[in-house]
Order: sequence, then C-alpha cells, then structure tokens
Amino acid sequence: MSRTDIGSKAPRPSRRRGGRLRLKVDEQSLLDAVICGTWLRLIEAIVGERSMQEGLLAARDGAVRSLSVEAGVISGPVQADAESSLAVQITMPVIDEMGWAKLIEAMACEAIWAAKLLEDEVPAGLEDLFHGCGMPLIPEQAHLETTVEKGGRRDGWRVAALAWLAAERLYRDPLCILGVRGMECATLIERIGHHRAIRTQGEAVSHPPIVLDPDIAAGPPLAECLDTWWRPHGRLPDVPSEPHVSHALLRRLGPSTLGGQFPLAGLLATIYDEAAAEAARILDAPLNGGENGSA
Repeated sequence: MSRTDIGSKAPRPSRRRGGRLRLKVDEQSLLDAVICGTWLRLIEAIVGERSMQEGLLAARDGAVRSLSVEAGVISGPVQADAESSLAVQITMPVIDEMGWAKLIEAMACEAIWAAKLLEDEVPAGLEDLFHGCGMPLIPEQAHLETTVEKGGRRDGWRVAALAWLAAERLYRDPLCILGVRGMECATLIERIGHHRAIRTQGEAVSHPPIVLDPDIAAGPPLAECLDTWWRPHGRLPDVPSEPHVSHALLRRLGPSTLGGQFPLAGLLATIYDEAAAEAARILDAPLNGGENGSA
C-alpha cells in the first residue's frame, strides 16, 4: 500500500459530530505489526489499493462510529457526511472443535506457548503454527466475506475504514484474534494446561511424572500421620552426602567486631553444634507405640 496521501472520493465524515472512533496509530506501524500486517494485506486484496487509502483517510476522520469484534465477525456502522450510517461487516469462519483440538495438541508439546499467552504476548511463530495445522490465524481471501448495508460497488472504502480500526484493535491487543477465530485466549490457555496435565509419559512435558519406590509411596492412612507427618515412613534411599563447610555462616561473618579476647565465634559454633545434635536426637527419638523413624 502506498503511503502517499491521495484525494479521497469517498464522502467525508462530519467533524462536527462526536462519539466516533478515530485511527491514531500510524499506517506503517500497523503494516509492520504482527498479525495486523497480514490482516491489512488481506483486506487490500479484497477492496483494492484505492479503496484502502480512502478508508485510511476516513478512519482517521472518524467515519467509523463504533467497532464490534466478536467470534467470526467484525462489524460497525460507517458514516459519511450528510449520509446515514451503513452497517458494515467482515465475516470469517470460526475454527471448529476438531481444528482447535489439533492446535491445542501442537501447543501442548512445548511449555513456551502457554507461558507466552499467560503474559499476554504473541508467541513467536504463532501464525506459522496455525498455518501449519491447516487453519490460518488470518483466514484466506476466499473464506472472508464483506458486506455493506444497501451498499454499492464504490463502498469498498467503508470496508477498508472498518478494517483499519480493527487493525488498530489488533495492534493493541493482538491476541483478540483468537476470540475472532472462535476461542478466547483464557480458554485456550486453560485447555493447553489441561492437555499437558494428561499427556502420557515419554512425550514432551515440563515436569515428567515422578516414580516413587513402593515402600515410600505406600504408607499408613493419613489420619494416623497427623502427629508424625514430618517423619519419613519407609526406608529412604541411601544418598551420599555432599561435602560441606562447617559453620559456613560464621565464616562468612568474619571475626567479631567486639573488642576483647572472648572467642565469640567459637561460642556460637558450640551453640550451633549442640542445637543440631538436639534436633537430630528429637528426629531419631522413638515414636509412640514403639515405632521408630525408619519404620
């Protein structure tokens, strides 16, 4: 699309009337933005370059009185000066349940998709993913339909004006295109999470299931563990302990800043050792009824 301003032959909206939407984002920013550029190029292929430029001028002047973005349809009244508003619609098919199931299956393979969507960010390659699954995020021209109430052949500028305002909506909230295609972003995130939760072992998941030793997994009923839930039930596997520096915190504190010859660091080290020994004694003490901590 040419950026050169041209004299529009479309009726201009009245500047004296309020309550209108006016395009505020510049043309090139919309053309360069993710999803927006694809959308605008598709509309230009339908209405033509001339109508696209006329619609741009009309959108800036406030020809579009309101904008509705719903599943499968983008609509709004577009008015020219000294004329009544004409209802304009851009309709597209929503993705069916089988299509969404295929997309969710693909997204569930990697955690990055849900993570980006949760942050209200467009994941890199989102359009490619939809296209690869046979359901373009922006439908092809043959699947898009534009209608103008009582409109004629010269009303392509009205469709373009509505499309420019829709592009601005996509610029500010690109994930709203998911709702237009039939599923809100929040619902998609929920379904991706649910699908990842029930994936079988061996497939790509962030946290594969942990297989516990039967002696550890099995244990007494929960009601019998209310007073001893913090004790291990069953024999834990022997894991070699990692070497550590004794009294590391005291070593990091360095020498005492108090004057005199009293070994304050040594006193604290003794206190720490006795506290640790007492804690170990409590942990190793037999349970009521003669059981011990390793039973």
